[in-house]
Amino acid sequence: MKKYILKPGKHQFAPGSHAVHSNDNLTDEEAAWYLERYPHIAGLFVECAQDNKPEGTEEAENIKPKGKRKRIAAQKQSLNQ
Repeated sequence: MKKYILKPGKHQFAPGSHAVHSNDNLTDEEAAWYLERYPHIAGLFVECAQDNKPEGTEEAENIKPKGKRKRIAAQKQSLNQ
């Protein structure tokens, strides 16, 4: 079973190259090589091996979404009354 599975379609990995990569013509070794040199392409893969994740992805997973903020206009209106 493959470690690296691309999202459907053809993809461009290196800047200035053509979109020629797909699941049919990409091996795990090639995918690991490209991910090491171009970590920004990690989003093109459906699943990435735990050991070979590009740096910084663990930090991004730990970021919690911010809660909904209160509207300032509503606060000002209650102060004016």
